Amino acid sequence: MWKNYFKISFRNLKKRKLYTGINVLGLSIAIVSFLAISLYIYHEWSFDRMYTDYQRIYKFNQEFVSNGETQTVQSTPSMLVPVLLEEFEEVETATLVFDLSMFSSVVVEGDDLLVEEDRFAFVDERFFEVFDFELLAGSIEKVLTEPNQLVLPFSTASRYYGNAIDALGKSLKVDGAEYVVTGVMEDFPSNSHLDFDLLGSFKTHRHGRNPEWMPSNYLSYAKLKSGIDHALFQEKISQMVEKYFGEMQRSYGFKTAFHYQPVSSIHLGNSAPNGIKPAVDVKNLYIFGLIALLLILIGVINYINLATAEATERNKEVGMRKILGANRKQLFGQFVSESFLLTLSAIIFSITLLYFLNPFFENLSGVGLQLDLIFTPIGMLFLSILLLGIGFLSGFYPSLILSRMEPLKALGKQTKIGGGAWLRKSLVVFQFFVSISLLIATLIVHRQLQYMQEVNLGYEREELIAMGYHYRMGKSIDSFQNELMRQGLVQSASLAADMPIFIKAGYRIFPGGDNQKEIMITGYSGDHSIVQTLGLNLLAGNDFVESDLSRSQASESNIHNYCMLNEAAVAELGWTPQQAIGKKVDFGGGLSEVKAVIGNFYFNSLHHQVGPLAIFIDPDNANVILARLPKGIPAYFLTEIEKNWTALFPDRPFTYKFVDQEYASMYRAEERIGTIFSLFAGIAVFIACMGLFGLVSYVALRRTREISIRKVLGAGTSDVLKMLSADFFALLLVSALLAVSFGIWFSGNWLSDFAYKTTVPAWIYIVAIALVFLISMLTVGYRTMKVFAQNPVSNLKED
Repeated sequence: MWKNYFKISFRNLKKRKLYTGINVLGLSIAIVSFLAISLYIYHEWSFDRMYTDYQRIYKFNQEFVSNGETQTVQSTPSMLVPVLLEEFEEVETATLVFDLSMFSSVVVEGDDLLVEEDRFAFVDERFFEVFDFELLAGSIEKVLTEPNQLVLPFSTASRYYGNAIDALGKSLKVDGAEYVVTGVMEDFPSNSHLDFDLLGSFKTHRHGRNPEWMPSNYLSYAKLKSGIDHALFQEKISQMVEKYFGEMQRSYGFKTAFHYQPVSSIHLGNSAPNGIKPAVDVKNLYIFGLIALLLILIGVINYINLATAEATERNKEVGMRKILGANRKQLFGQFVSESFLLTLSAIIFSITLLYFLNPFFENLSGVGLQLDLIFTPIGMLFLSILLLGIGFLSGFYPSLILSRMEPLKALGKQTKIGGGAWLRKSLVVFQFFVSISLLIATLIVHRQLQYMQEVNLGYEREELIAMGYHYRMGKSIDSFQNELMRQGLVQSASLAADMPIFIKAGYRIFPGGDNQKEIMITGYSGDHSIVQTLGLNLLAGNDFVESDLSRSQASESNIHNYCMLNEAAVAELGWTPQQAIGKKVDFGGGLSEVKAVIGNFYFNSLHHQVGPLAIFIDPDNANVILARLPKGIPAYFLTEIEKNWTALFPDRPFTYKFVDQEYASMYRAEERIGTIFSLFAGIAVFIACMGLFGLVSYVALRRTREISIRKVLGAGTSDVLKMLSADFFALLLVSALLAVSFGIWFSGNWLSDFAYKTTVPAWIYIVAIALVFLISMLTVGYRTMKVFAQNPVSNLKED
């Protein structure tokens, strides 16, 4: 029976090519979008779940509480892992990772090789016990067990030597130190929060040989035993803190704690830029999942509207089948089979299309689709459920109304299809509610992105470049800066710990100077010209001068050094900018005198408020050279700067980054969200207009006789257009009102993640609604023209 259904369905669909093509296209677009979003969400949810017993792997974070203010950092002291292994029976194994790229890049030298790598990490010998990445060459018992050993991911080994085997035993210099390659591992997968190009043995680092409780610069991971009591384990960690930090906490008036989180939850955090890889806000995954479901629903609605319109032309077929003995169940099965056949065709077409669109989607989202998942048992089950769900939802209502036709009325063209006008209109309202809502969301996201790019950051980021700096360059760096200034290649140059877009170092101001209040503060190390190079605004006091001692020099001389505080810092300390000048504050390494107060500038993501900041003269902690180029053609100045660089630093490649471009890249996640919203809003409008086309077709076919009479009596195209569009205008108006409510909710919810955010003017809602109205009216107008062009005599003669 079903074989016969599908055979007849195939013939009917083949005969009605336009109807079949529109339905397959509409469903295919919806299914492609749904599958692409589903695979993207699966990829993001699968982060760090590839390790054996990943449920037992945890990452430790450190929390500081000072004066009621809490700060949590991802890094921990180097001593934490040794203590966990020695004193906690709950810990099966643990490992330390030092992400050196948080501070600086490294230069790798070998035979005919001189490259700068910015993803280097030190890891200890238990790294592969916790994270069981496959070792392609070398012995897992021997890698990383001695100082100056390297493990290369496969792609790095291929880049250096051509293959994994040839890399073993080779020597490489990393920042001048000799290393031996003892292993080659698989590349870090795209769904791992760990991602490095070289791994060095942690025993090479001084804290690998002599771990300490300060500083907190290291990533600590532990694999816990099965079935442990987590509450008891956390309590024992608190006791450990008291044991090793208790006296220090009481002396300095702060509190610290260690907390652990499942490794699989690291990626599903927020988009703070201080992780190895940017995290994803889980809220965005829910939004994308909702969009995927909505697109499937409007694709189904599109089919229902087109099938309902098509039903008017199939009344004779239904009437004849009933007269020849077909019962309602058989008719229902026949039309549902058509729906399943169309859905199956759309799914096959969608999967084919995904292979061609994968590069585009990877460029859009930064994630390549794992299309092989589609053909796994779970993937095939998912597709089967999709086929059954879409096929039944799409075919149920049209099949129901077609199978209920009365045969004599159907043959006499007196049938009234369905009678469920309210349902069809509700479906149209839903389609356009989704379309307008997605357009409103898109405009809100893009307005916030535009605000972030145009906001006054408090420093001048245009024409500002950052070049890599290494402490070995210290003897020649003054000559380099002076020569650039002498040749007019830069307006100003300065050493700095970081680019100003994201400053990482955390400090505390302790009571004991001229302040009685302890605060947590961000510290920014630079040289005497840092304020001039960044173009910071001095509110009070004077700029640094050459004679001012650096922080390390002052410490050695046992005298105070100078610092600058921002507005937020002096406000929290209870001073005005003028009162702050000359005050002495204690950063824990001796007193510093406040020489100037600078205006607040954004040194972190706009997701966060501008907090207290101190600037020190401390070039020993520099990681970058900041230089402001003159106005003009950057390529010329960069070429000349490279010549000077090569002459003074022949052993280091010349690399640079534009600060404004790096700032823009901080918000790449938000930019991608905006692009994805734009894409799927366009898709939603397109599918919705196809559904509207179907409904207009249905109404026009129902009112063909009326339109013909009006035309004979002298009505023009505009009159017919007004007649047909009146009902649809009302439906669009209802959709618009619902979409405005959604937009108000979305703007409040999405923008709440930003400490600094744009306003949402009324024109955003007006533009989104007007755009959909315009496209909708063009759709109605096109279908009206097609009906109006018919010969009224022929239509009236048939009736």
